[in-house]
Amino acid sequence: MNDKNIFIGVCEDNSLHINLVKGYIDDFFNEFNNYEVLEFVSGEDLLSNYPNNIDLLFLDIQMNGLNGMDVARRIREFDNNVEIIFTTSVLDYVCEGYEVNAYRYMLKPIEYNIFKNNMGKCIENIIKKKNDFLTINDKSKLIKIKFDDILYIETSKRQLIIHTINGHEIIKMSMRKLEKLLNKDFFRCHNSFIVNLEKINKIDVSDIYINNATIPISKHRRKQLKARLIEVLGDKLC
Repeated sequence: MNDKNIFIGVCEDNSLHINLVKGYIDDFFNEFNNYEVLEFVSGEDLLSNYPNNIDLLFLDIQMNGLNGMDVARRIREFDNNVEIIFTTSVLDYVCEGYEVNAYRYMLKPIEYNIFKNNMGKCIENIIKKKNDFLTINDKSKLIKIKFDDILYIETSKRQLIIHTINGHEIIKMSMRKLEKLLNKDFFRCHNSFIVNLEKINKIDVSDIYINNATIPISKHRRKQLKARLIEVLGDKLC
């Protein structure tokens, strides 16, 4: 697996649907040998054999045993990076898709032109994330962090703490200066906090939840936060 670039999982309990999606993936990549596809016949199979470094997951919602939405919730407990595309015959779960940060819904029967369009955007996004870094020269050290690894940033005693999926980095820099170095996925929700919109698990009236952290939302920033969420994430649930 290590010599491949894109790792894709297909989780379906119907062999015909698995073969259809796999065939579409092969057609999409054509002669380029830069991907690997792994098959899972149930949600339980996927969770028991979850692969490292998976980039994209096609997940059927209506499966025997654990349904796809419940599987996605469990995955988000330990993997916030994988892009999830739900495959389904109904759109009853669209509102729940935001909770697990779904990338797209594809309605069955899936047409190749629709698949190709969504797949192209998703792969472009994955490749961008793999190569998109925040680079900071902090006096004695050079810090390089993938934007996609950053969960949120907070101020603490004239320093900034960059919380990532692997831990944290502490730097001496103003929040305003760092804010200018970030991409469009980040939003300053409070004077003391910047969040990665892609990593949000839940939002209520006054707080944002990312992993185990609770981050306050300033009252005067709530409306702008909603607008930014629609801008960054809103087109994914279609």
